[in-house]
Amino acid sequence: MTHSNRKRFAAALALAAALPLTAHAETFDLGAILKDGIKKALQKDPAGDGAAAPMAPGIYDGSDKQFERTLTIRPNGKFELEVMQKGKPGQLRSGSGSGQLQANGGQWRYSEGICTMNILPQTSAVQVQMDRCASAFGDVPFDGVYRLAKAAGGAQAGAGKNKALAAQLSCHNLNLSDNGVAKLLAAATGSTPNQVWEHELALPSGYDYGDLPIRSAQLSEADGGFLALFVDGDAAAIKSAIKKTQRKSSSAAMLSKVGESYPFPGKPNGLPYVLCRSKAVQHGLY
Repeated sequence: MTHSNRKRFAAALALAAALPLTAHAETFDLGAILKDGIKKALQKDPAGDGAAAPMAPGIYDGSDKQFERTLTIRPNGKFELEVMQKGKPGQLRSGSGSGQLQANGGQWRYSEGICTMNILPQTSAVQVQMDRCASAFGDVPFDGVYRLAKAAGGAQAGAGKNKALAAQLSCHNLNLSDNGVAKLLAAATGSTPNQVWEHELALPSGYDYGDLPIRSAQLSEADGGFLALFVDGDAAAIKSAIKKTQRKSSSAAMLSKVGESYPFPGKPNGLPYVLCRSKAVQHGLY
């Protein structure tokens, strides 16, 4: 019996002892009182103990007709949240954020400055509620129910890994044609061709650059075309992964930072990422 349960049990006994056997011509069933008290003491009350309800790590989808919403929750409690408005390329609204979730009663909570995010676990889904996060994450609607699309480490998560796409995401002989990495990305993410270029795509789990999990990728036609890979890792980790992964091929990877060469909506300036492009483009031969 846990410490909190022992306290509840003692309180139930104390209450029973304090009650008279008769009062105002009413009789009390002491055995029933003790039985009910013991039952309540042994019942788990996550909110009372400060324990959060369990939440399965994985990729959650909260998309609707207007916005694509992806919430990735990792086994260590870290999360990444991405929202992109649907429509033709142009002035589309987007937002993103990441952080560490903390247990908060029966739910999970993230807070930084005035921005707070509460996540309430449900069956195979989570309810997300944001408050005053427009300046930090972006002025887009984040709230809603996000349903579990791919469980972390599950068969569904690993089953869809495509070897051809994995090679392209490792920057090996990168093929930027519509029938190359664009087609592979569209198939892996369930996107249409017009959603692949100039749009950040959240990737299924199982793809990595070196040993760094790839959170998302974006294809761009700017300056001859390139592939940007947003991974779990700082600049030093990315440099090490590039050195480990780079091979003799027609393409090359380099460390870059958001805002130095290209801006990415919803990404903070200075965020390191892997920039992959053909060697001909890299040397200005396009």
